[in-house]
Amino acid sequence: MSSSPAKALPARQQTGNGVSSRSSVSQRRRVEKLKQGYGEEEDGSNTPTGLNTPYSTSMGSISSYSSSGDYAQSEGEGSEPALDPADSVDGSPGKRDSAYNKSSKRQLTQEERELFLRLEKEWREEDSWAEQPGSWYSMLAWMPVLIALRVFNVFLSILFWPVSFVARVFFGKEIHSVSFWDVPLARRKQTAVVLLFVMLLPMIMVVYSWTLILLIFPLTTLPTLSYLIWIMYIDKSHETGKRKPFMRYWKMWRHFANYFPLRLIRTTPLDPRRKYVFCYHPHGIISLGAFGNFATDSTGFSRKFPGIDLRLLTLQINFYCPIIRELLLYMGLCSAAKKSCNQILQRGPGSAIMLVVGGAAESLDSQPGTYRLTLGRKGFVRVALDNGADLVPVLGFGENDVFDTVYLPPNSWARNVQEFVRKKLGFATPIFSGRGIFQYNMGLMPHRKPIIVVVGKPIKIPKIPDELKGRALSTTAEGVALVDKYHEKYVRALRELWNLYKERWAVHRQGSLLIQK
Repeated sequence: MSSSPAKALPARQQTGNGVSSRSSVSQRRRVEKLKQGYGEEEDGSNTPTGLNTPYSTSMGSISSYSSSGDYAQSEGEGSEPALDPADSVDGSPGKRDSAYNKSSKRQLTQEERELFLRLEKEWREEDSWAEQPGSWYSMLAWMPVLIALRVFNVFLSILFWPVSFVARVFFGKEIHSVSFWDVPLARRKQTAVVLLFVMLLPMIMVVYSWTLILLIFPLTTLPTLSYLIWIMYIDKSHETGKRKPFMRYWKMWRHFANYFPLRLIRTTPLDPRRKYVFCYHPHGIISLGAFGNFATDSTGFSRKFPGIDLRLLTLQINFYCPIIRELLLYMGLCSAAKKSCNQILQRGPGSAIMLVVGGAAESLDSQPGTYRLTLGRKGFVRVALDNGADLVPVLGFGENDVFDTVYLPPNSWARNVQEFVRKKLGFATPIFSGRGIFQYNMGLMPHRKPIIVVVGKPIKIPKIPDELKGRALSTTAEGVALVDKYHEKYVRALRELWNLYKERWAVHRQGSLLIQK
């Protein structure tokens, strides 16, 4: 292998025909830090720059694809593999499939070179914007939140000191935590915003409990009952998508995106005169990539897809919860019921919906490093055919990596219990753990691992005769054949999207894409 560095590339980003000694030394040092358990330090002192910089070694250098070199080399002979710093909290690098371990070198197309150049420019601009200091009223609004986090940190330190002492003395295990003052202000804000989103799920139970109390209390019975009648029988905003989603444009969501970080990649422009059905994969535990990229504007969806009015869809039961439903509606979320899909897409050109196609069933297959997709249902294809809306495949690389999960094999007794609960109650019960707010061993907070969401090329759906719409797509031979045809087209497009970008953003995969029909 030639020892000369690739032309016009920084030492840490050379991946062409050679790797400089400086690059090798820096990567060895980075690997040593990972082995010492420095993967996810909140204070940032031991965190390699790749965690927050998408064009650095952790996610793969964008420059290695977009620079003057004509070749992309996924892993050169004699070079050390680039590790995701947040993937090695336990000191062990992620596994890769055999295809990635082989040296693969191919010539980039002009389209790919332009894409990676554009991505590098966009991501640098986004990072520069995120580093700008906030206004005085923004700091004033953040002050009570940061004070509350500080008080909570002190409370947890007192509460967990005996547990930490017992674990260290009797079991030889250390519970790693970090002082509130050691955490940079930007990362405190990121943690606070992600905590707000994660707490929405347990808050649903709290809201239902308070609603019951208000119904029983005589002075609040009538107003509470009136509000419940309004949200259940009168207000249909969750089906029509007519609420103005002003909350999705709040700047605080940028902190949500920077926590992981989240990135949105547009591979091709979308015609605002068409209608679209976006399909997100994989579901993961709580679809953080779908929420951050498509329910908020934190990664620039409105700028990258101008004229597209998108609604992220979720379970209809979520819109029967007082107060929480208002937050969801003003974020632009709507019901995933078929009636809702049709009404939103019939609003005119530029209308679009985002479905997490795998649903609750796919969340049970979530496991770090894996991409098991559930595509047995074809309802999303029928919705697209009914409304003449193009199908857009979307892959979230890293969605399954942000939580540690216990994968239960199909047909095991524990998995059968999970499937029984899912079919009877409509939601899944995956076994998972993340990190805490001020410690990294366990908790409901996701790990700081990048989620790269790639929006593929749309599959054009033709207008079909009225006699083939609705039930005819499921009951007639011609309708079923049409659904099967476009379902197969969608699966092929999804595989092509995976094959094109897996070497770039699925470097720690433990297998290839698995689609279960």
